[in-house]
Order: sequence, then C-alpha cells, then structure tokens
Amino acid sequence: MAFFINDPFPDDTRRFKRIKISSPIEYRFLNADRYQNTMTCDISEGGICFLVDGPVPLGAYVYFRVKLKTRPQPIFGIARIVWAAQEPYSMQHRVGLEFTEVGSISRADICTLIQEQKSSCFNS
Repeated sequence: MAFFINDPFPDDTRRFKRIKISSPIEYRFLNADRYQNTMTCDISEGGICFLVDGPVPLGAYVYFRVKLKTRPQPIFGIARIVWAAQEPYSMQHRVGLEFTEVGSISRADICTLIQEQKSSCFNS
C-alpha cells in the first residue's frame, strides 16, 4: 500500500468517491504523438489516478484511453493533470487527472460503475 508524505488531497477535500481499479491506460500529452502505457490506481466521477515513471507538468492536458474490465468499450477523453506525487522509495509518481471531456462514456456512467463497486469506494 502506498502513502504520500504530503497527500495532495486530505480526506475532507475529495468531491467524489473513488474506487481502486487496476486497468491498462494509454495517455499522451496534447503536443505529443506517442501514447505511453501504464496502469490505473483508482477512478472517480471526476477523474482518474495512474502511475508514471517520472515527473509530469502540473496543469498539462492529456488524451487518455482506459479499458475497464467491467465495460465493453474503453473510456477515453481529455483530462488535466491536477496533482502528482512521487511514490516513497521509488522513481514512480502517482498522477491525478481531472476529466475535462469524456468521449465514450458519461460521468453518470462512471458514477454508476462506482455505485456498483460500493464496497471498494474510499475517500482518501
């Protein structure tokens, strides 16, 4: 289990419930041609978190595409990097994206997915 030395979102600032989910995700910065591949950590109605191998610029926009095991089609869209934190004793960083445009599935659909998985929701 990972922890943050300086958690970017203490318990009381979360707007949406999150569920832990480990799924493949592809992302690329808007000015880049090539997608990077990694794994998600969690998802909420407002965004998604995943791991990357190095630092990323806060405020940057990325295209993303993630395949959830419980859905037939991937979720894709554009999101903004709102926080990043280096994992302890690792070169990896957790990156938090806030959805700005979701193309293949609505936020309501994501909310339904989270409600279906209530037992694994958490606020921190």
